[in-house]
Amino acid sequence: MTMLSNVVNHINTYRAARIKHQSPYRAEMADLPATLYPFWKRSAQHEFKGIPQDAFFFARAAEGLMAFFDCVRDSGLPCGLPSMAADSVWHAWMRLSPTGLNAFCRKHFGRVIPHVEALDMAGGMEGALAACLVRARRIERMPAAGPNLPHLFALDRMLAMPGGCGYLLFNGQVASLALDARGRAVGVPAYAASLCPERLLGAGLISEDEYRRYARKATPAAGATGGCGTGDRHFPCGTEACEGAGDAAGDAGCGGGCGGGGD
Repeated sequence: MTMLSNVVNHINTYRAARIKHQSPYRAEMADLPATLYPFWKRSAQHEFKGIPQDAFFFARAAEGLMAFFDCVRDSGLPCGLPSMAADSVWHAWMRLSPTGLNAFCRKHFGRVIPHVEALDMAGGMEGALAACLVRARRIERMPAAGPNLPHLFALDRMLAMPGGCGYLLFNGQVASLALDARGRAVGVPAYAASLCPERLLGAGLISEDEYRRYARKATPAAGATGGCGTGDRHFPCGTEACEGAGDAAGDAGCGGGCGGGGD
């Protein structure tokens, strides 16, 4: 290992320690099994091609998984996981110790959180992602109708997760971009129709008052005049549509490959 590699490793280890200390999920992060990071470092790259293997990336991804578990705990509905980085930690943990993972979830989140593939998600992945978005906003004390993007939804783009889900705000609405093999955004943003305020209201995920507060502040470009953005396109990751999304201009989009069940 070169001197530069040693320095980078020390920096990433320090940054990871700061995340654990400053995270709103400090207790949960401190209770992660000591064997999880080394196991993830060895194994995640086989499933998630090109994924970084450093301690900082792992700490951010693990924190994202804690945020997702928090969403599932109180949502009462199936929630879709919008981050492939967080999913990489979940998958590794399930391989390492499923019984230990279940015990951890019972201890910190009051219940076992089942891992559900997108095709098996009750009500579909788009509705599950909408439920997760609203719950994540409430946890972070954001307006439930938007326009804002919780950290969990921004995670893959922030970490440059290869093949990840690049959520962002575009003209005041949640949109998505596919991330390439180096974690760089490709194509143009596609509005995530199921995540627009009108759809959240129609699904009963936000109240009339919450929607009205959003509409009073929104600009026409943000969809205040009705409708859910231009193009109305949304392709959940892990589906055939998402894998081919980059073939057509403007059809890049992401969701999440997995989720957690509701009550």
